This record gives sequence, structure tokens and C-alpha cells, in this order.
Amino acid sequence: MGGADRAAQQRRSDVLRHTVLFIHRDTITGEQKLAILRGLAFLRMECAGVRAGDYGDDLLGGSSPLKAVPPWKRSPRWRARREGPPCNYDAALHLDFDDEADMARYAGDAVHRAVARFNASVNVDGLTARIDWRYEGAPLVRRGGVRHTALFLWADDAPAAARARALDAVRGLANAPGVDAAAVGERVGTDAADFDWLVDLQCRDTAAARAVVGGGPYTDAMGVIAPATKYEWTARITHVMRGY
Repeated sequence: MGGADRAAQQRRSDVLRHTVLFIHRDTITGEQKLAILRGLAFLRMECAGVRAGDYGDDLLGGSSPLKAVPPWKRSPRWRARREGPPCNYDAALHLDFDDEADMARYAGDAVHRAVARFNASVNVDGLTARIDWRYEGAPLVRRGGVRHTALFLWADDAPAAARARALDAVRGLANAPGVDAAAVGERVGTDAADFDWLVDLQCRDTAAARAVVGGGPYTDAMGVIAPATKYEWTARITHVMRGY
């Protein structure tokens, strides 16, 4: 297949996105936080197979609320399903690929491995949230806008009807005031460590994103989602899109 034919085929096909959210260790320094962001940006520029990408740090406090409460005063997550996650995540990476072969090239790239080793040293690796999912259309990157991403795990006993209602609820957020674009993705592949699905919302700016996340339509959607998911393990972040 020639280059032009390959490019045309890629434009017609959907996009494979790798989304990863990180929680920093409580010993992390400001310099290390900056180094994480630099590393995430470097992945797009230097790693084989990457088509496009986005990254950023949380605008709404990240894991600071979690660190402000001593562990012995926190509700154990296995008893906090109705409370939901105790905090946001601190940093996010989103990378797009044309197919699984390109993602495999990225996974084996020496630059990716080096960045991953550093991230593991300054983040709580056991809490890192990942999902590989697909979307169609133009790249989900609008540099300077604000992205809200939330990853979910299905409850083991959630019936199909409850799962369908949850997916419908987040799809409805596309019409919520302040939301410019919305995407819903379900896990591809069989990695048991991945989350099951996610919602990805794009807003014009920080003020709009704060209004969306704190607004009635979002709260109503989470009320539908919570009974069908392990809601206490939800991984979420709101960040400025530094897309490229």
C-alpha cells in the first residue's frame, strides 16, 4: 500500500487512544512535578508510533484533599462506594495511535520505558489508572481548552440494563451547558489492569469546566453511574489541553 493510500485509510478509520492518569507520591517535589509534565510531552515527540497526544496536570486540587486527611481518618475505599473517589488524579497522558501495531511500537520504545521508570518513582504506581479505547473523527485535542476525563470500573453485579443507563447518562452530557464536545469509550483489549470505560468532556476554559463538573447535569449523571460501578475507584482529572 502506498503512502497516499495508507493516509486515506487512516483518515477513514477510528483512532486508538491510550489514556493514563497518575497520582503523585506525597514526597514529590515541585521540580519532579515539572519533570513529569516534560516527560509526558517528550513521549509524543520522540516515541515511535504516536499519531497525536495530550497531557496536563489537574486544575481542581489533584490528590491534595487525600493527603490533607490522615489515613486513619479516611473512609476505606471498600466502604466508600456512595462517597465516590476521595480526590482527583494529579496528571494525565492521552496518546493516539492508528492501530495496535503502532501502540506496540510505542510500548517497546526506549524513551517510553525511561519516562515510565521515572513516573513510577514519583507516582503511586498501584493507583495509576489506564484504559485503551477508540473514538472516531477528528483528534480529541484542542490546545488551550480544558478536558475533564473520568474512568470507571463496572460493579461485578451490575446488570446489563444498569450499564446501558450509565452509558446513556454520560452520553447525555454532550448537551450539558458548557460542554463543547463529549466522547464515551469502552476498553479494548484484555488487560485486567485497565479500567472498563470512560467519559471525556471538552470545555471552553477553566470556568466552564468547573461549572460543568459542579453542575446539575453532571451530578445527575454520576447518580446514575454510581450504582452500576465501583464508584469509589473512579479516576478523574480536569486539565488544560496541551495537545500536539
